[in-house]
Amino acid sequence: MNKHIKSLVLTALFAAIDCILAQISIPLPFSPIPFTLSLLAVFLSGSFLPPLYAFLSQIVYILIGLTGLPVFAGFKGGIAVLIGPTGGFLAAYPFMALITALFVKYLSKKNGFFLPLAGMILSLVVCYALGTAVYCLYAKTTVAAALPAVALPFIPFDCVKALIAATIRIAIDKRMNASEKE
Repeated sequence: MNKHIKSLVLTALFAAIDCILAQISIPLPFSPIPFTLSLLAVFLSGSFLPPLYAFLSQIVYILIGLTGLPVFAGFKGGIAVLIGPTGGFLAAYPFMALITALFVKYLSKKNGFFLPLAGMILSLVVCYALGTAVYCLYAKTTVAAALPAVALPFIPFDCVKALIAATIRIAIDKRMNASEKE
């Protein structure tokens, strides 16, 4: 299969994975931001796609949601989600996938674990920064007031998602390398 076509198919696949994992969502009583598995999909797209396609997979996901299809957390869709409390976090997804993919492509050795993981952690900083900034504008609040509600409680869980994605990446890379040698 042509490399470009394969990348486009995988781009659509990772956008679809995000649509599915976003629905694994737990509303939290102390935050307008739900706990979801969306970031796992973002990390995986960055782990397996070239940088441009990783970025585009998340753009496609957001565009699908903007059409009104209920692909965002809690089966929501439409522009109201992007201008609401979660909008900044969603807007960070393409950049998160891009950062992860750049770390995977240019900085990590084949089957590397720690540099892709570092890319995922750096992308979380971008997510929290953009998400918190947009939330502050939306809620008309300060960063100090927003952080305990929209960022700090999520750090441990998001780091676990990054560890899971890095582990999945290693396992699939090993399997792919083994099948190439056969």
